[in-house]
Amino acid sequence: MSGSDIEEQYILGHLQAMMQMVSISLHRQNGLPDNLQGLDPEYACLRSMMLEPQNPTMWNALALVYMMTNRYDDAADAIERSLEFDTSIAWTWSIWGDLLGLIGDEDESERAYRMAVELGSDEPHVLWYLIRCYVMRGYHPEALVLLEQLIPQYPEKQSLWDIYTECFHRLNQSIHESDTAKELKCVYRQWD
Repeated sequence: MSGSDIEEQYILGHLQAMMQMVSISLHRQNGLPDNLQGLDPEYACLRSMMLEPQNPTMWNALALVYMMTNRYDDAADAIERSLEFDTSIAWTWSIWGDLLGLIGDEDESERAYRMAVELGSDEPHVLWYLIRCYVMRGYHPEALVLLEQLIPQYPEKQSLWDIYTECFHRLNQSIHESDTAKELKCVYRQWD
């Protein structure tokens, strides 16, 4: 094993420990028993970050810890820090969208999710959120594109097929109405 492989395993080990600590912390908040005492998920994240302080993944993990413990301002700071290091990570934008949705900033949440999808995210909750936004606004071609990404992940989910069918129907209807309008313009021009 090379030195970088060992270091990566060490980082992943810290990240796994941090996530276990978050789980224990959430158990405590919900009054469920846990076997480990005195562990702090924030401390575990910060300890991992000491190894790679400019690693956006570590900042994303810290943001998740803060989100799970309802420390939204701290989560926003961690995501902003992650974005300072790299704006091309879909997962960062997805987390940012989740956080903005939690604090009620729907417009910015949608923008962050759109960025995540542009960067290649196929996370179901991101796609589903954007599909709902597009359908409500009548952006059926955009909704169809995202549905075609989401349906293969859940081919048995009838509601996705129903939305796909409705979007396809509305798109065809608008095309037909557009063609009818063009035909009427031609008729009106003949009368002039």
